[in-house]
Amino acid sequence: MSVTLKLRSEALAQLNAATIAAHAQPGVVTVRTRMRHRDLLARALSGLRAQVTDDGTSVVAAWEGRRITFGYGPDGVQLAHVDGPGLTEAEAARLVVSVDEAYAAEVQRSVLARLKARAAQAGMVVESERVNADQSVSVTLAATS
Repeated sequence: MSVTLKLRSEALAQLNAATIAAHAQPGVVTVRTRMRHRDLLARALSGLRAQVTDDGTSVVAAWEGRRITFGYGPDGVQLAHVDGPGLTEAEAARLVVSVDEAYAAEVQRSVLARLKARAAQAGMVVESERVNADQSVSVTLAATS
């Protein structure tokens, strides 16, 4: 079976939550991010042990009898097309949400790496770093002067 899901950012979904509640939209999955950075998306998919290819217009991940193709529709909204035998829309949605969570972790790692590099350039050092219960990261910087 094959399912195509429209991905909408959580922020956008919150802006029109009343509309969404009033008009249930099958085939629409709300995710925390828009997964717009292809390299981070590919890294997230690889972290989920998928075989990843990027042809310049779409990113394709394949694993365990499932394949997801991430691309953009004519309206600019990201689409995830999920294929696999016996696939249900609920399973496709869960799979896309798990990719979104992995993508969010890649974004966090990337931002943290940039923060550390820029801190060093600004004459600061990381004094402490802590991963919180909600998986957010707290960083304390100190001036080196």
